[in-house]
Amino acid sequence: MSFLTPQDEFIHPVTEEPAWREAFYFDFYDPATTISAFGYAGVHPNQQIGDLIFALWRGDILLARFTRWDFNLPKDIGEDRFTFSPLSFYPVDPFKTVKFAYDDGACSMDVTFKAIHPPYNWADAHGALSQTSSHHYEQQGHYTGTVRVAGENHAINAVGARDHAWGWGNRAGIRRWLWASGQCSNQLAWNSFQITLGDGRDILYGYIFRGKENEFIRSARTATTYGDVGRAPKTLEVALEGRNGSKLSATSHMLNAFSTSFQERNKTGYHYFCFAEYQCEGKTGYGQTNVHWRLEEDRPKEWTVVQP
Repeated sequence: MSFLTPQDEFIHPVTEEPAWREAFYFDFYDPATTISAFGYAGVHPNQQIGDLIFALWRGDILLARFTRWDFNLPKDIGEDRFTFSPLSFYPVDPFKTVKFAYDDGACSMDVTFKAIHPPYNWADAHGALSQTSSHHYEQQGHYTGTVRVAGENHAINAVGARDHAWGWGNRAGIRRWLWASGQCSNQLAWNSFQITLGDGRDILYGYIFRGKENEFIRSARTATTYGDVGRAPKTLEVALEGRNGSKLSATSHMLNAFSTSFQERNKTGYHYFCFAEYQCEGKTGYGQTNVHWRLEEDRPKEWTVVQP
């Protein structure tokens, strides 16, 4: 049973918590053109601030980028939470079809996302979360549309993920995380999100989707390597076990990397967004790897989290 309703695709009432935020995220990779993109936009009404991250590649070449952590917003911005920046989010058919658009004058994008599975709701997986003001759901699917950059138009036929979150949004105390998702077909997709909180506790979110429903995961084991120059991730191995006994293993290499390290207003440390090519159960798939750590001793390398 999901705590979500179709109305959750739209904006939510703001509480008095100083760190309350509402945010959305998308990513896609097109194997035919090697065009990939991701974006995040978040609003903190009580602080009257907005954030934006956007990046677009062809292969491993960064074609466009936009980052800003200090949009000046009115507290009562309302429906404009989804459209205050060059990146916009438009729900069309809740949990089935949504649109994302971007235009900064140098790069534009107009894509439609169609889901291949029901949304994975964090509160469904962790019942205690449903009693808090923090809410988050995500799903994977297909993206179609167009991108225009450097005077060239690109037709997009891609795979990727998207999410929507609202409520308490203070991430400053988190020591590290590793967020990875992969999609090999309409019947095979997965997600894993390992977190170490400021007090040292590990938390795990994620699912395995095999064409019917999201099986919540109970354990994740990851092994990450990094490049010889710089700190960007290079490869990832992941092994997941679902609560119903399903198992999934995948290996990947990173296709590109985008760093917002030591830039973001609400977190300190290293932070990389990467697209990855996965090998999983004899199939090739694509997805993303998102890694953050504060200090060197926190950097994810060999890491296992088991959910009680």
